[in-house]
Amino acid sequence: MTRSGTVRSWGSRLGTLVLVVLGGQVAFTALDFDPRLRDWALMATAGVVLLWLAFDALGVEDAPWDDPLAAYARPDAADDSVHHRVLTNHLAARDPGPALRNLLVDLARGRDPDLRDPELRALAESPARRLSATDIDRYLTRIETPRDHE
Repeated sequence: MTRSGTVRSWGSRLGTLVLVVLGGQVAFTALDFDPRLRDWALMATAGVVLLWLAFDALGVEDAPWDDPLAAYARPDAADDSVHHRVLTNHLAARDPGPALRNLLVDLARGRDPDLRDPELRALAESPARRLSATDIDRYLTRIETPRDHE
């Protein structure tokens, strides 16, 4: 709607409101209800505004959206279950194998193929050993920390 259309629309609405207020005042006075102009004008304004709001809300067309978005499916959900299983097996095993160490090294090589971080390089070159939760957290933090390329 253009600016002149908006002004025309609001002008007609204000004109209608003035007619409702004055017509109601005349009608209630003729019926000997002795209305107070200020109170009647406020009540009529509230009623008319609510009607306009309802008409404006009901007169809106449906949104022209396409199909709604499909539900998000995590592409790495299977990886999570594998990682969880490896971690659980490592922490519960009497003699843990190299699976968790290999997984951490693969994650590290995904970020830095040359393994320039000395601690991660030492992890890759060391034999399999039990890693504590603190060790695992430290290695993951080092893997996730962004490194500047030299």
